[in-house]
Order: sequence, then structure tokens, then C-alpha cells
Amino acid sequence: MVELLDELPSDMVCLLDEAAAALKGARRGLVVSHNDADGISALAILLTTLQREGIPHVWRNIHQLNSDTVLEVAGLVREHSPDLVVFTDLGSGQMPLILDNVTPEMGVTRVIVLDHHLLQDRAEDGLPEHVTELNPNIHGMSGSNDVSGAGMAFLLSVAVRATNTDLSELAVVGASGDMQDYYGKGFVGLNARIVDAAKRAGYIAVERDLTFFGINTRPLAQLLEYATEPYLPGLTGNRDACYSFFTERGIPLKSGPDEWRTWSDLNKEEKQLAVQGLIDVILEHYADPSIARGIIGDVFVLCNRPRKSEMRSAKEFSTLLNACGRNRRAEVGVEICLGSEEAYELGKALLQRHRANLADALRRLETGGASDRRGMYYVNDPLTPDTIVGIVIGMAQAARIVPDDRPVIGVSTNTTANTQKAKLSGRAPRHLVDRGLSLKEVFANSAKRLNERHGEMLAEGGGHPMAAGAFVRVEHLDEYVSLVSDEIERMLAQRRG
Repeated sequence: MVELLDELPSDMVCLLDEAAAALKGARRGLVVSHNDADGISALAILLTTLQREGIPHVWRNIHQLNSDTVLEVAGLVREHSPDLVVFTDLGSGQMPLILDNVTPEMGVTRVIVLDHHLLQDRAEDGLPEHVTELNPNIHGMSGSNDVSGAGMAFLLSVAVRATNTDLSELAVVGASGDMQDYYGKGFVGLNARIVDAAKRAGYIAVERDLTFFGINTRPLAQLLEYATEPYLPGLTGNRDACYSFFTERGIPLKSGPDEWRTWSDLNKEEKQLAVQGLIDVILEHYADPSIARGIIGDVFVLCNRPRKSEMRSAKEFSTLLNACGRNRRAEVGVEICLGSEEAYELGKALLQRHRANLADALRRLETGGASDRRGMYYVNDPLTPDTIVGIVIGMAQAARIVPDDRPVIGVSTNTTANTQKAKLSGRAPRHLVDRGLSLKEVFANSAKRLNERHGEMLAEGGGHPMAAGAFVRVEHLDEYVSLVSDEIERMLAQRRG
């Protein structure tokens, strides 16, 4: 896969070489990463790379890099005295925090930021010499579509050691976790090149099949009962209806007295019958026919992972990792990636809890609805944890539980760190992003206005144009949401003008 690096822009290759040399020469490393599937995959790639180089290291997953968690990072630097600090799947939008709190005076000789999120405004004189930033947005690529945080970590790993090609599967898992394959429509950009290289090396196979979670592991009825991408009205959450769905079509649920069949056990004719039935259900309830077309797509099979396990396909693996992170046990996901059987068993239990939490939150939203606010649909469910609020509103908009003529903003005060801050997540439909809406700018600009108005740090925001997040002090939540409404309306009006 060395040819993969040869195809990159020359300035990006120079930065990769610089980062690889710093990593190989490090005495001790600290790696800090996001707690979603992409961040967990990226972290596992870096930890494996450090381990193969024989470099002692410590690591930490965090929900967000902000003014609170950066102090935790600084504490880890003081406690473990690393000379190398690597941030994966975060950092480009929080560079001032890194520069102010992780410094050469603390014994850190190299900081590497491997990110794919949009950058924060930078000083004209650029970054200090001890900081290396690798981000596709700097090199004319899209961090939303072309490559994920795990993909960036993989590029560095291959630059360190050309034989680290086996880690390509985790790069694909991370990209799948960030939904960069557009629900089975396929990868583009660097992701597609990583997939092609992994296919040639025998690590990944690409098959056209049902894109639901659980096609290798779940009994047929449960496959539909827990389906949330898309949400299936009348089937999701209704096991009896799911049993009837298959039996009415003459599809046996068991292959023996005690053996429940999975989707992967069905023959071609049975799959065609079931798919047509699912299409009928979707077309009955959804206005957009593309949702029906989207249930069949590219399934990325991890050839060296056990059959009939959640690690067999990239999507299922990423959902397993997300379940760990969203249940505030990201370290379990990291250990799964590193090969721990004990962690895998715990991860499966966390996955069951995660899917139940999502289904419950979607049902509450379907019943209670979203409130109609200027420029947005607003969801504030006190029972939904901050770790899944973004997933819930994304699923709700995809399933048309919430209309897609405006962005949807979800709020959670049930926060990971148990602080006095609320978490906001935003999702914007693609047609609004194409018109110029950027939720990353909306959240960041609104935070800047709030902070300047009060003369203190009350809110922080960042992310991607289609999906972004923010933290705000609870007592200023309503004020911040009003600023977000103003900013959405201003941005769309400006683009129309």
C-alpha cells in the first residue's frame, strides 16, 4: 500500500514523513482520541503502530476536546511525561486549546494532530515548529466525504511502517462509523483508495446486500425489530409484526428446532421476497423513494474476522464500537480492536443497551415530536444522553420523523462529564448544505457571539457543515439557541442573496 502514499499531494506526504519520523523517534507517547467509532478505530491504529515500534504509551478517549477536557490532557502530560502527544479525530477545531495547554515547557517535543474536521481560524504565522497537523481539508480534500480520522491515522501508520497494511480494515470501520459510505452507496476519495488497496491485499471484500445492522448475527425477526437505519414504521420495536413479516412470505425463521436463521442464511429467492416487502413498507410511510433504494448497498466484509460476529462487516463493527463509546465505555471498544475476547463479550452487552436506548429515544421523539423554532426543528429530551443525541436526531430526520426542510437541533443536559453544560448536536439535510448552510459555522459563530457578549467562555462549537456540535453553560442555553436560530436564518438569507 505504499503506492497509496505516492498518490497524495506532495506537501501532505512531507507532513506524513515528518510525523512518522517524530513517532519513530519518540521516547514515550500519549494518544488522545474521540470516543465514537471513528475515534476508537483511529486510536487503535495508533496504539498498534506504537506497540509495533516498541514505544511505551498511554491513551485516553474523550467525548469532546474543550476547555474542560484539555485540562485532563494536560494532567496526563504532567503525570506520564510523554515527549510525543498525538490527537486523533479531533484537534483541528481546537488548536488554540492545544497550543496553550500542551507545550514544550512540559517536555513535549512533538504534537501531532490527525483530524478530518474543519479547521478553526489560525494565526497568520501558522503553527509552531513542534506541531504537525494532518488534515485533508488543508490539501483540497473533504474531511466530510473523502477520509475519516481513522483513515488519517492509517496513512501515518503506513508512513511509519509499510507493513502496517492490515490496519486498513480499521480505517474502513472508522469511515463507516462516520457514515462516509452514505448508507451503502460507496466510498469516494481517499476512502475508496484505501478500500481498493485493502481488497487487493485480501483484507476486505465488497458485496451488494442488505445494509441493516445484524445481517450476520441477528435472528431474522430481531433484525427488523431493532432496525433504525431506516426506522421501519410498524416493524421497528414490534417483534410479533416482525415474525409475521417473514412467515407471511413463506420464509422459515428457523433452520432446525433450536437454530434461528439470520439474513446471511437466506437463499437468493428468500432475500428478494424480503427486500421487496421492506421496500413496500418504506414506500408506504416515506415520501422519498431513495430511502427504499438505500436498503441495498455495498457491504464491506472484513475477511479475517469471525463469521457470524459483529466484527465481520465494517458497518456492524463500527456500530459495536459506537455502542461502547455512547455508553461511556470507549476503552472497551479500543480493547476489542486490539483483540480482547473479554472486551468483545462486554461490547456485545453494551451494544444491546445502545440499540434499546436509540429505539426508545426515537419512539419518544415520534410520539412527542420536535418543536418548531425559527430556522430549525428543536428537540430537547431530558432522557436522551449527550452521547446519542446526535445519532437520534440524524435517524429521525432520515426517517422523516422530523421534516428535512430545516436543520434539526437536539439538546441533552444528561451529559457525560456531569458538568453544568448542555450538549447540542445539529444535523442539516444535504440540500441546505448545498445552498451554503454550515452547521459548523453556525455553532462556532453563535458561541463566539455569546462569549463576546458576556466576556467569558460560555460555549464552544465545531464539526462539519452537515453535522456539528456545541457545549454551552446550561443557564445560557436558551440564549445560545436563539443565537443559533439567528445565525441559520442569516446564513441562508445571505446565500440566497
